[in-house]
Amino acid sequence: MWREVADRAVYGLGVRAGELVQLRDHSGRWDVVVEMLLAIERAGATPLPEFTPPAYLKRLLSEAPISYLLNWDEYRLRWMTEVDRVLVLQGGGLDVETLDPDALDAWSSAVQRLTDLEEERRLPYMLVAVPTPERARSLGMSLSRLERYVLPALLVSVEELRDLLDRVLAVVTGARRLTICSGHGLELHLDRGTRRWLGDDGRVDEGDRLEGAITSNLPAGALYTTVIEHRTEGQVFIPRAAGAEEVILTFRGGEIVRVDAAKGADLLENLLSRHTGDCRRVGHVGIGLNPALKHPIGWTVVDEHVYGALFLSLGENRYMGGENESSLNVDFALPGATLLADGHPVVAGGKLLVA
Repeated sequence: MWREVADRAVYGLGVRAGELVQLRDHSGRWDVVVEMLLAIERAGATPLPEFTPPAYLKRLLSEAPISYLLNWDEYRLRWMTEVDRVLVLQGGGLDVETLDPDALDAWSSAVQRLTDLEEERRLPYMLVAVPTPERARSLGMSLSRLERYVLPALLVSVEELRDLLDRVLAVVTGARRLTICSGHGLELHLDRGTRRWLGDDGRVDEGDRLEGAITSNLPAGALYTTVIEHRTEGQVFIPRAAGAEEVILTFRGGEIVRVDAAKGADLLENLLSRHTGDCRRVGHVGIGLNPALKHPIGWTVVDEHVYGALFLSLGENRYMGGENESSLNVDFALPGATLLADGHPVVAGGKLLVA
């Protein structure tokens, strides 16, 4: 099925003949990489591969000189000026706590310069969730079981997702105040003002780009919006966040003022401390709408698209019409949460009440 997924990704990214498409592999799945490369070339475009799966990146940061890592973007910045679209394969995660912090900081500064250029050019971006042995082990699953769950969700059609998005959008489009009710009776109050709702149907077309929706995922299926950044108030419960478990974030004046967790609060604090800018503000919130995903598994890019799940991001959101400027852009899934739009329930306990 990976050939079908590759064709779906290239179609969703809107690849055109004659373009240069950067393929960033963070998965280490060579079989999947080959299918993606071929799909790009079948579309008449030229792939520009960049390989940084976790095992490779770990060795790079431990074996390459700091002077090189500081300038890792030297040639890549030139290439990025020519790239038309970006396709990313997400696989297993990288435990940054095991890395040399100086090497990580040097490499991350180069990556941030590349990211800044990419965002300045507003390049269409597609991220594909690729099951890997490492990811499967971290979830307590076999690779074959993980693939059986994820692959059908990657292939849900644009048309089916668009229909779901339109039905939910008809209910929430005029709402200005959003309330997320999560575990332990917590409430987080957010103000949309007149911000746009954006939809991810797995296809970045010209209409999406005009509205600021330049990113998409596979699995796709989400309706999301930025919020007025300084008006977020209250608390939200997140089951897992950056290695921390059973997290409660407290917001005041739009910023996180306290991080509590049953386990690993320091890991989340370390993540926030490593990043610059508005990393303690909400970037966007959304509703998962992929009908092939029935329950969370502990992998955020999958769990945030579970049908009826809510999700929340921290950090950078200017590329989708917000005002946060940050080196952080991270999503957290909120399974089992409730969403009120101007006081009216849209999602109750993870169950979509629309359609």
